[in-house]
Amino acid sequence: MTSMGIPGRYPPRRRRRRRGCVRPLLCILGLLTVVIGAAALRPLLDKRCRVVIDPGHGGIDSGAVGTVTEAEMAEQTAAFLAALLQEDGRFAVWQTREAGDGAELSARCWTAKLHRAELLLSIHGNSAEDPSARGFECYPAPPGREYHQQSRRFAELVAKRAAEAGLSLRGDNGVRYAYYSEDGRKELVDGTDGRVREEPSFGMVEHPGCPAVLAEQCFVTNPEDAAQFGTEAGSRKMAYQYYLAILDYFDLAPVS
Repeated sequence: MTSMGIPGRYPPRRRRRRRGCVRPLLCILGLLTVVIGAAALRPLLDKRCRVVIDPGHGGIDSGAVGTVTEAEMAEQTAAFLAALLQEDGRFAVWQTREAGDGAELSARCWTAKLHRAELLLSIHGNSAEDPSARGFECYPAPPGREYHQQSRRFAELVAKRAAEAGLSLRGDNGVRYAYYSEDGRKELVDGTDGRVREEPSFGMVEHPGCPAVLAEQCFVTNPEDAAQFGTEAGSRKMAYQYYLAILDYFDLAPVS
């Protein structure tokens, strides 16, 4: 007789429950769920306007070099603009990169998407072989894109404020569209051209998941333009004009 009094049979083996592995895993999954849920809810609970500022170029990419350097001008202007928006108190503000650092296009756009940005401004400087070339122009998402109308409206507001600062407007009152052909050639067209085209535009207005404008603040290769709008004082002046344009976009009055 075997144990249990049943010939030829043995008591079944009990499977051990590996509670030591399951419980910590469930705790981790629960914690992740809470963290992700909180991150998703935070923008919904925060009533401030969400704005992302993109200082063009950066890192080893200095951008155009003239009387001033494009990347440094963009960093200065972005820092002044971020400070104005933060002091205002009605804005949640992020920059796509820190001063001196570089960032890939995908990372810049991910910053806007991560924070559910309502608006993005990418700050750049223009250049030309002809040192007499000067003025301001900006590029919204082109016709046919999801955020074209909102981007176009913001571009017009930005150009208007740039003109008030004394910048001459290029193209259709400072607003243009940019397209890249398959071989990488860039084509600029006036803002009056409302055709829907398949060619890609600037990545910063194509992929951030919100209304976006790329601003060419001034020609860094024009000494007069750069002296007025590309130096530290000029960057501070333009930051204030961008701030006013952002207020215009959200239908807000300046803080008294």
